[in-house]
Amino acid sequence: MTFITNLATTQPGDTVSIQLFPAGRHEGIVGADGYIISRSRRYAGVTSLPPSVFSNGKLRDNHGYIGVLSPEETVRRAEARIGEMGYDVIAHNCVHFVNEVNGLPLESRMSDNVQRFASLSDLTVNIPRRLW
Repeated sequence: MTFITNLATTQPGDTVSIQLFPAGRHEGIVGADGYIISRSRRYAGVTSLPPSVFSNGKLRDNHGYIGVLSPEETVRRAEARIGEMGYDVIAHNCVHFVNEVNGLPLESRMSDNVQRFASLSDLTVNIPRRLW
């Protein structure tokens, strides 16, 4: 994982993320146009955003390409989902989206953490929408 200081270092299909709170990250896929595609609570579904809007001024981490499909197929699958509505922190979050379009198991460390720690569940319900 590397910190993104120059957007030219990202490639379509790369997974990028920002830290939301100690136990959670917001993840997305770099699209063909350089925008970040993610499932977001703030936008109530899958959207494509400029990197600066996705990160809201926070430092982005580049995890590189994590999938088992080709990067082109991952981007095609992510772009096909833009406009799809729905978000649920436990069953339908940004990590589930990233894993699904990469051809990986639909697991989410964030939902595991929320289920494990009841106070974290309360936190996710009460976080203002603008953070996601």
